[in-house]
Amino acid sequence: MQNPAVILIFITMTFTACLTGCTGTPPPEELTENTWVLISYNDGENGLVSAPPAVTATLVFHKNGQLSGNAGCNDYFGPYRIEGGLLSVGQVGSTEKYCLSSAGIMEFEQLYLSLLKETTRYNIDGEQLILSYYDERKLLVFMKG
Repeated sequence: MQNPAVILIFITMTFTACLTGCTGTPPPEELTENTWVLISYNDGENGLVSAPPAVTATLVFHKNGQLSGNAGCNDYFGPYRIEGGLLSVGQVGSTEKYCLSSAGIMEFEQLYLSLLKETTRYNIDGEQLILSYYDERKLLVFMKG
């Protein structure tokens, strides 16, 4: 008979490992071999609008199941998982610089990161990466950098 404590430890370690490193389906090269630059985002009122001209937000999907980028001022990072065309983004962390370079940049960053976390689907169409909430609404649109 197996020791229940050993089984519990094994299950906990497996679950924890997947939270920090499982990527599900290996990400396609066309997703991971690029730096994506934000061109439009869903502002919650008007649908997709152009990214602020003074902001260069970027996104990079790494092959190891981690993503990173810059939200306009602060760098961010976190895990992601792909299952077919579905994409889930885990807990995203970021640096904590206070940026005065452009009015509203801090609010934009908060919105950008929340839209990234809401993402459930991705689609690559030519030079564009489109992140959506299922098929209901487009959240973020990027161009290959």
